Amino acid sequence: MLHQVIMKSLYAYLLLAIISFFVAVVIKIIVSMFDRAAEKNESSPGGGVQAAFTPASSPVSANIRGIPAHHLVAIISAAQMVAGGRIVRIDEADENRSWTTIGRSQHLASHDIRR
Repeated sequence: MLHQVIMKSLYAYLLLAIISFFVAVVIKIIVSMFDRAAEKNESSPGGGVQAAFTPASSPVSANIRGIPAHHLVAIISAAQMVAGGRIVRIDEADENRSWTTIGRSQHLASHDIRR
């Protein structure tokens, strides 16, 4: 009885080790494909991503939990490049307004009909 439990445990351990190895290999392949695609876009003429904004001349001093704002912008833009998204706007936070108020005002302004 104990012998069967030990054998099943070893079998499960071995099976999980093999599965985790194959998952690691698949992740490595996916990462290398993304790296090759990024290098291909950088090397092709006109394939580079153009900046949608011009950074301010002075660095932003606001930090979010110790992470500088320009680091957050770099992380978000890299994630959007991989995901295929598009950054529409980057602004400094306004402490007097919440994100819902800003969203509502932008949404209502987009429906403004010029007469």
